[in-house]
Amino acid sequence: MITIYKSIENELQKIPNPVSGCWINLVNPTPDEIEYLHSLSIPKDYISYPLDLDERARTERENGELLIVLRIPYYQGEASDVPYSTIPLGIILKDQYLITVCKLENEILQELTNGRSRDLNTAKRLRFVLRLLLLTANKYLNHLREITKRVDVLEDELQQSTRNKEVLGLLKYQKSLTYFTTALKSNELMMERLRRSRLFETYPEDEDLLEDVLTENQQAIEMTNITSTILSNMMDAFASIIS
Repeated sequence: MITIYKSIENELQKIPNPVSGCWINLVNPTPDEIEYLHSLSIPKDYISYPLDLDERARTERENGELLIVLRIPYYQGEASDVPYSTIPLGIILKDQYLITVCKLENEILQELTNGRSRDLNTAKRLRFVLRLLLLTANKYLNHLREITKRVDVLEDELQQSTRNKEVLGLLKYQKSLTYFTTALKSNELMMERLRRSRLFETYPEDEDLLEDVLTENQQAIEMTNITSTILSNMMDAFASIIS
């Protein structure tokens, strides 16, 4: 599905066709939609890479066009073996357009498209990218807080029942934390490359925003590591008690 947005009078509005300064959002595209994007001189590889759910966070530049692949958090539901996982989101910077590509509809894109993100201007492409990176780091932190709450509930239940069911429930969140750790470290390396590229040095506000993004991402890494360590120790203790 292709949706095109443009900031008009401080509001994000849908428009029928691409124009200079617009944002093209591509979610689970059909072959025809990929061909349409390719007709706008966007390399097919730049579209296909983020559609691979195993794609790692990285940057790539070709003919002046920049591809940024970011790993974003993705909530799969409590019934899933891994309630919280991560998926790739592609950001393509072209002279006239900014394009996002993702295999699945997700919270990050929904928050951007529903107008809840402040100071979002599709014409300011670099600022848009930084806002997206900051939103992603904040989503990781929000999900980590949710995981902590759910683990606390399972811990209380386990103290009362000492059954394998609660231990298996804890294991699901341990898997989620492993995915988060890998994705956050990968994102950190990608963002450090962006900083070294001096892409965001044109405006002091952009430099400050990039520092905020790196700080939030580092906080998410530390929070993930602490939560994962506590959870591992807890599971080992309860497993011994149950045995």
